[in-house]
Amino acid sequence: MSATPTAHVDGPPLERLDELIWIGDIPAMGAARCPDRAAVVFPDRDRRMSYAQLDRGSDAFVALLRAHGIKSQDRVAYLGRNSDLFLPVLMGAIRAKTVVVPLNWRLTPAELAFQLQDSQSRLLFYDNEMRAAATEASAQCGQSLTMLPVESDEHDRRSLRTSLSQSAPATGAPRDPDQALLQLYTSGTTGRPKGVLISQHALSLTRHAELISPDVAHLRTGDVVLSAMPNSHVGGLSWVLMGLVRFGTVILTADASPGNILRLLRSQHAAHSFIVPTVIRAIVDELHGSGEPAPNLTGIYYGAMPMSESLLKETLQLFNNCAFVNFFGMTEIAGSATFLAPKDHDLARPGLLRTVGKAYPGVSIEIRGPDRRVLERNEHGEIWIKSPSMMLGYNNLPEKTAEVVVDGWYASGDGGFLDDDGYLHLTDRIKDMIVSGGENVYPAEVEEALRRHPAVLDAAVVAVPDERWGEMVAAAIELRPGKAVTTAELQKFARAQIAAFKCPKLIRFFERLPKTVSGKVQRAQVRRQMRGPEPSG
Repeated sequence: MSATPTAHVDGPPLERLDELIWIGDIPAMGAARCPDRAAVVFPDRDRRMSYAQLDRGSDAFVALLRAHGIKSQDRVAYLGRNSDLFLPVLMGAIRAKTVVVPLNWRLTPAELAFQLQDSQSRLLFYDNEMRAAATEASAQCGQSLTMLPVESDEHDRRSLRTSLSQSAPATGAPRDPDQALLQLYTSGTTGRPKGVLISQHALSLTRHAELISPDVAHLRTGDVVLSAMPNSHVGGLSWVLMGLVRFGTVILTADASPGNILRLLRSQHAAHSFIVPTVIRAIVDELHGSGEPAPNLTGIYYGAMPMSESLLKETLQLFNNCAFVNFFGMTEIAGSATFLAPKDHDLARPGLLRTVGKAYPGVSIEIRGPDRRVLERNEHGEIWIKSPSMMLGYNNLPEKTAEVVVDGWYASGDGGFLDDDGYLHLTDRIKDMIVSGGENVYPAEVEEALRRHPAVLDAAVVAVPDERWGEMVAAAIELRPGKAVTTAELQKFARAQIAAFKCPKLIRFFERLPKTVSGKVQRAQVRRQMRGPEPSG
């Protein structure tokens, strides 16, 4: 009798590394191969940048940095919504060996000031509409900081765009695996946000894993892709680079509304787009409401959460012959660890739709218990990941880095299990598991049951202290526009799908659930609101 398999899987080997395209080489390679092809189109401002222009703009950014005395490994921050200019900033930073600190434009000046101070950024580029927040954050961070607007305005005739239009000497892109390129801050759900240091090499390896995978072969050289995800997030940036590493055209927008996404998919003839499931839900509803046919897409890519069986069925009916790919990953590994391939988006096998697929090429996954022992298949525990795209560490936090990176393995803090076929199932953040009356309740399971109700757009389930049960299951609900449902109706609906002890005893309705810039629900904020008094009115 064979032993029960352990919860350890290895992805396919990361082969053909002699064909690896370093991210920093993309502008020069594109300028040589397809100089006049658009690298990025920015319809928001009617801008177009060819690969030749991206190459020249990257050199101009190097000259700009040198003019401001920026040296190797200095930090430069970028505060703004999506813009075509972020690409020459990124590529130029590689050539100058500087580190880019993308800032989330939704943060308060105090939060921005912390990240500017923590990163010791010396130069801050900012969107004109964010001038006041940038100025206040700069004053609060307590260090010498040069500010430069992205576009010229009445306050400052200098601008990033003007500087990037200047001619400059050609500069080669280094290929140092240990050189930091990005300092991306975590969402900070527990304590202060941490600056995750990511190398060009890590980003390049992840893109190479996708290039060699037959499951992503439908994304071809020269294809047009649409990106509405924020460039300040590893998911949005990774999607842009997936298009550029294939020397395709990236349609970039700062407007992620369903109507704008549909309009751009049609007008720009995009073949692929990354869309989070909540936006997919809104797009499907809009298509049903308008009666218009869906755009003709080759691929829809999503992440942050699995797509429900009901939503996938609706989407498959609207987008015929379209490949679907679900990604799961995190900033600390520079992107994705697993993906659910197009062939696994099969309504005949609905169980697979509740997974995030299998390991990337070169990636290993284990499920471990509290004692770090590797568990058996189908046992719930913490997801540990070993990836060639591992972060260089948390900025100035060696102790925090050592807590989560052990012998080359990253302790993700996410809960899950591996099934007998090696598919990864997510449960929740380990700290988010609810223990009610001695029973373990995984919020993701309850949320999925609630989302199946036709009136529910999204749901967030958290624990609320309870004298009798220890913790009570509580649900925050965002309804679809124009829809209504009572608490009793929703509880009855949930009880028909999941055990009674898992059903929420407390339900509150929110006009909009608080979410991060990547579309993930901010559970800490939901938890605070659910534990407080119910809002009046």
